[in-house]
Amino acid sequence: MSNSGNVIVLSGYGLNCEEETLHAFKYVGFDGKIIHINDLINDPSDLKTAQVLAIPGGFSYGDDTGSGNAFAQKIKLAIWDELKEFVSRDTLTLGICNGCQILANLGLVPAIDGNYDERKVAVTYNETARYQCRWIDLKIESTSPWLKDVSSMHIPVAHGEGRFMMSDETLLALESNGQIAAQYMKPDGSPANNEFPYNPNGAIKDIAAITDHSGKVLAIMPHPERGMFTWQRDDYMEIKDQAFRSGEKITEASDGLAIFENAASYFGIQNKKAA
Repeated sequence: MSNSGNVIVLSGYGLNCEEETLHAFKYVGFDGKIIHINDLINDPSDLKTAQVLAIPGGFSYGDDTGSGNAFAQKIKLAIWDELKEFVSRDTLTLGICNGCQILANLGLVPAIDGNYDERKVAVTYNETARYQCRWIDLKIESTSPWLKDVSSMHIPVAHGEGRFMMSDETLLALESNGQIAAQYMKPDGSPANNEFPYNPNGAIKDIAAITDHSGKVLAIMPHPERGMFTWQRDDYMEIKDQAFRSGEKITEASDGLAIFENAASYFGIQNKKAA
């Protein structure tokens, strides 16, 4: 069993969640660092030793040419071969919110049949035509290492362009291959059925996250790093009151932490906080 693992969290040009994303990985036992995309382009050798690549949320290039599009093009023109080599190894890749949009624009998801060179999905404007920042519920049915033993999550979204769209052919392939990693649902566990605010953006089939064909590349619009601890939750006061009345102790961990714990478990990394 290894004691730590190497994580690269990208930054630059408007990505703004790199600190909390790196904190999430370090919390579960990883070693890692934030690297500006220009520094990675100048010296992509860090990709050869990294186990995890994470592209965090934000508003790269101000979303001026479509969310994640300009950042994806920069990657594709400069280090596309190195990135595909990274993905071909036994590694994990995570894109959160703007990072999700970047992975979709690159074609790293859904990469049906292992084809990483073709963009098959769009992540576009919310049907409300408004930025949505709220807590949502997710139904998880995925064999992805990122989501092992996870059936549901209560974590926040914060985006203006989060609506997954694709052709009927691509949707059928994702459903057949089990590449729909998470779908929005109502608090009672029933499907959101495209009903706002349970589905906050109007995504087809209530899709909140997808993977590549291997499951090791996860693109997720909600923010797990913002829902790792119970005290972050929108219903924390209700949980606190219930615990006080029943004499129970509030657990620190909340739903979003599982994604990062699963990454650590995949590489056999010891969670120093839990040890």
